[in-house]
Amino acid sequence: MAHVYEGQPDGRQADTAIPVTRFRPKYRALTDEEKALHDEIKDKATDLEAVFNKVKTGRYSSLAMTSLEQSVMWIVKELTS
Repeated sequence: MAHVYEGQPDGRQADTAIPVTRFRPKYRALTDEEKALHDEIKDKATDLEAVFNKVKTGRYSSLAMTSLEQSVMWIVKELTS
């Protein structure tokens, strides 16, 4: 998976260490290893989504998909914090 953003940091990305806050006013630059792990997480989640889609649609499958989305969101937040 190619990284969508390959250019120079813009105003949203901090060029120095930033204090940790709940709302992250600036993003920190990720290392190459962190970028690779981010991509691996998203790729695995996409694979699991495809498996989930093999189950009939209903309330429980919707809850499972929401939980998958939420778990990916939280782990990426931890990775990028």
